[in-house]
Amino acid sequence: MSNPLQICTGDQVGQTAEDRRALDERFSELYDKIRLLASRVRWPGTNPTLTPTALAHEAYMKLLKEPPDLSSKSYDEVIAIFANTMRQILIDGARRKNAQKRVPVNSPERMDLPAEEAITLDIALGELERENPVQARIVQCRFLLGMTVDETAAALAISKRTVEREWQEAKAHLGQKIHPGRE
Repeated sequence: MSNPLQICTGDQVGQTAEDRRALDERFSELYDKIRLLASRVRWPGTNPTLTPTALAHEAYMKLLKEPPDLSSKSYDEVIAIFANTMRQILIDGARRKNAQKRVPVNSPERMDLPAEEAITLDIALGELERENPVQARIVQCRFLLGMTVDETAAALAISKRTVEREWQEAKAHLGQKIHPGRE
């Protein structure tokens, strides 16, 4: 079974006009759902000027540069591709923000989670993906996309109880990675 939340790699990317047309059609068809997911993204320290509409469009523009082959993808897989692209955009923003720390600024932006911790979270999420892909997908759905337990269960085709159990374990695991030594 393929992981629908797997980030598209270079060998999966097509550069044909058909791929661009398919991306246009799927984006138009799923725009409301993609924008809804973007509105629920809860990424620590996100740029407050990056609105849900802007994030959805930024994801579209990023995918447009190297459009994936969407012809054989299901609804959930296409949503997952956009979700991962939005995650990449937010991670890139956190990295840029972390790089700006080396440059003196007059008034730093207030963040709920420092950029270093956002980057650490992304690294820990990558490790979790290798160790327990189900938990990683649950974290992406619940934390990054703000999905409910019911929505996550439906998107991943697993029971609500499994989502709840794995979510608790994943939070504990990531907490140890981000804040080692804390209980």
